[in-house]
Amino acid sequence: MSQGVLNIVTTPIGNYADLTLRALRILNESDYIICEEYKEANKFLKFFEIDKELFRINEHNEEEFDNEIINHLLSGKKISLISDGGTPLFADPGYSLLKQCIELNIKIDFIGGANSVIAAIVLSGFNISRFRFAGFLSPKNDIRKNEIHKLKSEDNVIVILEAPYRLRQILEDFNLIIPERNIFVGCDLTTGNEMQFRGTASEILNQIEENYKAEFVIVLDKFYFKKNDNNI
Repeated sequence: MSQGVLNIVTTPIGNYADLTLRALRILNESDYIICEEYKEANKFLKFFEIDKELFRINEHNEEEFDNEIINHLLSGKKISLISDGGTPLFADPGYSLLKQCIELNIKIDFIGGANSVIAAIVLSGFNISRFRFAGFLSPKNDIRKNEIHKLKSEDNVIVILEAPYRLRQILEDFNLIIPERNIFVGCDLTTGNEMQFRGTASEILNQIEENYKAEFVIVLDKFYFKKNDNNI
């Protein structure tokens, strides 16, 4: 029996029209689909009239299901891995499964498409010849502030992800620690509700409502030394 394949399938980050034809075909051909959250996956698959069995993995059960999924792959199944939106494995579950597939020489295919990180850095207008993906900062105030201090003099553009309800909180931290840094915030990218904010943390805080909530990506411009800086 031929070995199966794990398809890492990029899904739209907001606008379903961004799904590629190849991704649509691969999902339809899959024996089943691994998702991050049932609600988001069902909504997405229903839109495209794809009826497949779903397996949900997250940070709590990933290792528990890995062996079962590996056995299905070894028996010849075609399995697709999706996230709630965008490219899987960007701060999403699936790493340990991917690692085992590599170790066992199981075929892996990547199906590209929309990516919120790439969308945000391009829209930022910053020099993105080099950038650092910092992922999610800590939800704990003291640890997060310490992480921001470590990023303070980073000589690259920095991309940060955060929970939808924590935008004001992280901007307030930036305003305290890096008040002069230019920032881009892309909210609900590719959707009809897309918003783009540019400026310092203080300037952006003045542009958003108190309880503003959205899926967002933050891009920090690189640190530029001033001519009168003692480091010059």
